[in-house]
Parts: sequence; C-alpha cells; structure tokens
Amino acid sequence: MKSPIPPLPEYGFSWRSIQIEPIPSSGERITIGTIVKGDDQALIAARLIAATRIKSMYGQEFGNRVTDALSLCMNYAEKFYKAHPLSSKWEPPLDGFYLSNISSSLAEDIDDALIVAAMHCSSFSLSLEASKLLPDSKSELSAPKSWRNEIFKAVTSARSEFSHYFEQKVQIKGSGVPLKIGFLSENYAAQFDAIAETKGIQHALVRAQSKLWQLDRLRDGDSLFKPELCELLLQTPLISEDGSTAELNDFVDELKYEASKRELGIYTTNSYKEAAQHIIQIAA
Repeated sequence: MKSPIPPLPEYGFSWRSIQIEPIPSSGERITIGTIVKGDDQALIAARLIAATRIKSMYGQEFGNRVTDALSLCMNYAEKFYKAHPLSSKWEPPLDGFYLSNISSSLAEDIDDALIVAAMHCSSFSLSLEASKLLPDSKSELSAPKSWRNEIFKAVTSARSEFSHYFEQKVQIKGSGVPLKIGFLSENYAAQFDAIAETKGIQHALVRAQSKLWQLDRLRDGDSLFKPELCELLLQTPLISEDGSTAELNDFVDELKYEASKRELGIYTTNSYKEAAQHIIQIAA
C-alpha cells in the first residue's frame, strides 16, 4: 500500500542570507540576497530583490548605490564560501550589510534549494509576490516548461537530428548530482526560462540566477567538448500589464549584468520560432 506521506527530498543544503540595514543602528534589516551551499559543495550566491524594487524603496540614487554594493558583497561572499564551509565566519566588506546565522534543510537539488532558501529568508518581496501569484501560480510555474516544449518542437521539426541535444545531463566534478542542461551540443549550451507576466519577475530572477549558475558550472563538467557559447534563452511578455516596459527592461539589464560576470549570454524574445531559429543557426 502506498504511503499518503510523500518521501522527504534527499539533497541536503544550508544557507545564509545577506541583509541590509538602511538606517544605521536601527536594527531593522531587510534580506536582499542569499548564499546557498549543498552538502555536495555546490554553491550559489543570488540576489533576492530585483534592482527595480530596491530603487522603488530607496529612490534612484540611493537604490543604485545599494544595488552596486550588494553586487560587491555577493561577489566577495561567493569567493569566500567556495573555499570555506558555510559555517565559517565572514564579514561583509561594506558597512550596513550583515550575514545571517546558518540554516539547513532538504530539497530535490541545488536549483530547488535556492528556491526553498529564498522563500524562507524573510524576503518580504518574494513573500508578497507569492501571495499575488496564488490564483494563477500554475500558469506562472508552467511558463518555462511550455517555452522549452515549443522551442523543442520548432527545432526538431526543422532539424530532427537535434532532438538528442535537448535535456542533457552533465556530471560535475566533485558532485554526485548531475546538472540538466536544456540544450547542449558540441559548441552551444542553453537553458530556458520564461516570464508569463511582469508580476512574476521576482521569482524569475531567482530561477534565472540558478540557471546561469548551472551554465557556469557546465564548464567544470566531465564532458569532452566545452561549448563556445553558453546562454539563457528568456521568453519575455510583449508588454507589461500596466503598459510600461521599464521594469521588464531593468530586469533584463540586471540579468545581462549577472551573466556578463560569468562570460555568459542572455537572449530574449517573445517568439519561440525566433528562439528555435537562433539555436539552429548557432548549433548547426
């Protein structure tokens, strides 16, 4: 007889959040980033609040300073915790930033671990967005899968021999958990993500950073061929619900900045046919 209780995930991980105290000595801190490290030593350092939200809270000038400072802190934290256990003490290099105590949990993999950590870091921005997405969360969560499926059908209808390039698993050095890459040929690798609506940007930011991390780690894999180009293929809505594309443009710029630090690419389009043609031209 099947148990009504689902089995616990087996991937162990820990995380620490990076917080900012906008008013010195006030004790009021906001979580804006997190560092997640798996028991297999996989590590992701990700921001949890888009730059547009930070600017809307603190104004353009101060928001820009906070965003730049956060990037610096995240880079230092990532370098430190790559070489040390997450339990090691590390002090942010800038005043006003703080590191939380360590927490631990279980997930399906490091990708899922980042989502779990993000939802438990007291990030009001993610929590608020989660409540907004409750009525139609299914469409938001299924958007990346639908985007990938449409691209798969368009690519394989034109080049059937490309079918085996999709959903490739790659073993990473020092890790017992293989990464799943959306498309992987000898010279090209891509992950897929999609934003159904602009109100899903916060969750998309966390997902996209995880997929950029996966592409970055792909270079450490045991595969004989190393792709010349690794990029995230991102589907974006034609226009935001309020008729403004400013927030979406800022989001894409932010992702491009994150990708550039790892020498990765971002390709954005609303058309799966255009994305499929892009893949064919590069991988052919």
